Amino acid sequence: MNLRRFILLSCILLGIFLYAKGVLTLNNINDYYYNIYMQKFGLNKNIKSENENETEIKRIENTENRAGGTKADYEIVKKSEIIDAEPVNLLLLGLDKDRTRSDVIMLINFNPAKGKLNILSIARDTKVLLNGKPVKINSLIGTGGEEAVSRTVSEITGLPIHYYATLDFEGFKKIIDTLGGVEYEVPFDMDYDDPEQNLHIHLSSGLQVLDGDKAEQFVRYRKGYTDADIGRIKAQQDFLKALINQKLKLRYLSKIDDIFYVLKDYMKTNIELKDINYYLKYINKVQNIEVNTYILPGEAEFSNNIWYYIYNPNETSDLIKSYFSR
Repeated sequence: MNLRRFILLSCILLGIFLYAKGVLTLNNINDYYYNIYMQKFGLNKNIKSENENETEIKRIENTENRAGGTKADYEIVKKSEIIDAEPVNLLLLGLDKDRTRSDVIMLINFNPAKGKLNILSIARDTKVLLNGKPVKINSLIGTGGEEAVSRTVSEITGLPIHYYATLDFEGFKKIIDTLGGVEYEVPFDMDYDDPEQNLHIHLSSGLQVLDGDKAEQFVRYRKGYTDADIGRIKAQQDFLKALINQKLKLRYLSKIDDIFYVLKDYMKTNIELKDINYYLKYINKVQNIEVNTYILPGEAEFSNNIWYYIYNPNETSDLIKSYFSR
């Protein structure tokens, strides 16, 4: 994936959350990020510096939209087009150090018609079949890559996976450090060592600022939760909310450049420039974006000396129909 795609992907994801929090208007987001992107990477020499009083937004290349025609990037979208717009699904994977296991699996669903961003977390121990044999879903990234995980998540949820993005924990740590850490109350002492993964978790309970290293320890810990992996998923979602509440504010816009460079080095995605252009138009017209988090329904099961998470197909179907479909 090239640098341009990283920059635009980051702009959209950060823009969604900033707008959902009411921090910026969408016009401000577009002008600010578009200027940084265009100016820094020399794609349009006519764009004026962000330090100048006037911001001049130029249309860049015409790109093919999903319907097959060509439209400029910032063309106005009618309200009726938003109502007709189909939801888009992004699979976000957080990878371990050797990038052979996905410790974090999230399906992000953006529904322009409803103005909702729904996030479905999938337990890494979820039992799936690979060539007829049971395996944990987190191992698929190492055997079949992003396509294998996308195909399996699609089979579980019944939803098409339009795009994927992967980020390893080294990139996660660098982003947290760039933002100055996250204040968070660790619920209990956490101690765990796994030399095989070079994972060493030693956190004391209480309110504290978690830097990148401690944040990684927190989101990867699961031994102390009564519901194991589900407890960890809930903790990850809670940490994400704290991150959003604390860091997606105007004073952190100066960190955007640094975050872009981290994503360039540590993120991989199949999102195309033309796809981002297409959905950016709809994001511009949605008045309020509601962010919701869910967990794939199921329960833990011990089978053949291995703990698995067995998802419930019926409850999953009901959840998807209620919150993730048109």
